Order: sequence, then structure tokens, then C-alpha cells
Amino acid sequence: MPNPAIRAICGFLVAAVSVLTFHQAMWEALHLLAIPGMLMPEPYPMSHVIPFGVPRIANYAVWAGLWGAAFGLVLPRLKRPHWPWGLALGLLGAVIGLLIVPFVKRYQPGAGYLSLKSFTTMLTILMTYGLPIGAGLGSPLTWLRSFLIDGSWGFGLGLMLPPLLRAIARPPSEPPLRP
Repeated sequence: MPNPAIRAICGFLVAAVSVLTFHQAMWEALHLLAIPGMLMPEPYPMSHVIPFGVPRIANYAVWAGLWGAAFGLVLPRLKRPHWPWGLALGLLGAVIGLLIVPFVKRYQPGAGYLSLKSFTTMLTILMTYGLPIGAGLGSPLTWLRSFLIDGSWGFGLGLMLPPLLRAIARPPSEPPLRP
């Protein structure tokens, strides 16, 4: 198994690729199926995310990359097969995305609600006493949609990262000797 820095970098890159492939493929499937309550806009969203104005798909890829780097670091401690662990990570990401992210996004600087000083004070208090549930529980279809999309991302991460790390760890074969 490669060293931790290589595993983290590979985890970051594979997770970003998994967003662009598995995550967006499930997004596209839900978009095309147009199931009421689970309807998604077109995949690869380019709308801007505050406060820096990066495209939403790039934002997804970077955040997924951070989760993938952490996954790459703990991968040697996980039992095979690794795809169920990736799926579990995707489902954990969906739960965090449904319960905590809306609360933090509502009060982030640049959203027009709080100053940076108030935001940092609030984060200090929240990290000291714990994060409350940020959004309502939502509909079951919203949860299912998030589990499908983020779960497929995690599945892709768990499927693609271990073979890449094995290929990197394999010593190069020696060229044949010439007489």
C-alpha cells in the first residue's frame, strides 16, 4: 500500500472523478426519470456557489475530494471489499448534507445574513456545544434522492480507489534482458 500522502492525493482525485461520473450519472438518471418528489435539474450544474462564485459541480468535486482524501487515509484499515465502505461514506455524506449543511449555509458570510465576526462566534459556540439539526427532516423522497446520488458517488469511490492504489504500489516490472 502506498504511503499516506499518496493515498490521500489519490483519494482526492478519485473522489472528484467519482463525482463527475457516478454521482452525475445517478443525477442524470433521476433527471430523465422525472419521478415526482425526486426531480433533479440537469446534471453538471454550473450555477455559482457563494462566497467565491465557483461552479456548483466544481464545488461538489472539491468537497468530495476532501472526503475521498480521508477515505484514502483509512483505506488500509478497512476490510475488503472496499466498495461497501465507500457506499457507507456516501450515505454518511448524504445524512450530513441533509441535516447539517443547510444550517451552516444559511449563516455563512456572504449570504447576507451574518458578518464574518458573527459567523466565527457562532461556529465557535456550535463546535463547543454541538451542531443542531439544521433543516427539517424533509420528505422521504428527498432522503431517498440524496442516498441514491451520494451513495452512488461513494460506491464509485470504493470501487475505483483500491485498484488504483494497488497499481501504484506494484513494483514496476523489469525490462527483458537483451543478449
